[in-house]
Parts: sequence; C-alpha cells; structure tokens
Amino acid sequence: MAKPSKKQSLLGQVQSNQKKRTSTTKNRRPSPQQIAAMKAQQTAQAQQAQTATDNDGPKGKGKWIALAVIGILFVVLPKPQLITYEKLGLVASSIYWPGLPGIDPVLFDSNLHPKPALERNTLYLCHDLKNPDTCQKYQIIKQEGFIAAMMKLLQG
Repeated sequence: MAKPSKKQSLLGQVQSNQKKRTSTTKNRRPSPQQIAAMKAQQTAQAQQAQTATDNDGPKGKGKWIALAVIGILFVVLPKPQLITYEKLGLVASSIYWPGLPGIDPVLFDSNLHPKPALERNTLYLCHDLKNPDTCQKYQIIKQEGFIAAMMKLLQG
C-alpha cells in the first residue's frame, strides 16, 4: 500500500515550484512606453531642481538687500532714550524719542509735549506748545541708551 502522504508532499512541492515560476515571470523588462515615461519623469524632476537652484539666487540677494536697508535705517533714524528727570524731589523716568524733521519729539508715557534742552540737562514739559506759560522745567538726572529704553518698554 502506498502512503497517500507522500503523494501529497510531492504535490505540495510541485505547487511551490509553480509559485516560484509565476513570481519570476512578473519581473519582466519594462516596456518601451514605460521606459519613455520614466525618462520623462526624471527630466521633469531635473528641471524642477534646476529652477529651484535658479530661484535661490535672487532670494538670497533680496534677503541681503533687506538686511542692509534695515541696518541703514537703524543707524540713520533717531533711537529712543530712557531719561530720568526730577522736579522738587519727584523723580520719574520715561522713554524719550527725539523725533524726525517735521515730527515733534515724544515722551511715550505722557500726553505732555516735551521741549528738550539735553545739552543743558533740562527738559520742558508743556500742556500747550503755543503757550510757553504752560511749560514746566525738569532737571535731567540720567540719560540711558536704546537698550535701556527697550528694556523699560518691554517691562510695561
């Protein structure tokens, strides 16, 4: 009597060989249309990479130009100062911006109009610029630079 299990194992081996054959037939060469499509895709990717590198040049120049303009403005424009002033024992500190030609100076935390005489360490604060009787004279104790003014502005 022949054992049926041997026949089954032989059939199982034949089936596994057939599976191997079908998987190797799937790895065929690409057709000419597929080759042309892959080449077109590669050239399109190369063109996109080329245009990306071409666009980096003007963007880099634009960044440097913008940085140069900001640097020039920082040097040319007047910067705020932190001024500490007093009158009759009352001491206050404010951020003072000297303004531009045609723009009046400003104290950021006051609605009074400043008339500085910084070279004499004097600050006049006026309610009305047209009427000098509304001005009060304050003695400037200390003048600090841009960084101190920004620190005070950020503190609130």
